[in-house]
Amino acid sequence: MGNLLEALGVNFKMVFIQAVGFLILLVLMKKFLFGRIKEIIKSRADEIKDTYKKSEDDRAEAARLKEEYQQKAVKADEAAEAKIQAAVDKAKDVGGKMLEEAHQAVADEKAKAHKNIDMERKKALAEVRNQVVDLTILSTSRLIKQSTKRETAEKLVDDVIKGVGALS
Repeated sequence: MGNLLEALGVNFKMVFIQAVGFLILLVLMKKFLFGRIKEIIKSRADEIKDTYKKSEDDRAEAARLKEEYQQKAVKADEAAEAKIQAAVDKAKDVGGKMLEEAHQAVADEKAKAHKNIDMERKKALAEVRNQVVDLTILSTSRLIKQSTKRETAEKLVDDVIKGVGALS
């Protein structure tokens, strides 16, 4: 195998010197360069984690605020419904009272009208009674003035009946 490597032009001394140089370069890079690169990568990873955590916290806060808003909206809707229902109930009460007052006013007017009708009827009856009395007195005075013939009595009764008929 050694001949084969020599035939290919591989020089062991050169390979060894290059390997040692590479190891020295690797040690120097590890000591001065890789540490800083690791720190930069670590700080960047921490920064990304912090950003991701902040994003998750913001997302959780947004979800909490959304839930809170929805609860407030539901409470506002319930409060609005309660106010509307209270207004409807109050309107019903007011309407019922107004209707009751109207019925009472109508009943009062009816009673007043009946009272007036009764008074007018009593006045009319009193007037009829007075006229009947007047007619009776008139017919009696005529009877006394005239002779008491049957024809005259019948005529007087007819006159009284006609007088009463004219009154009604």
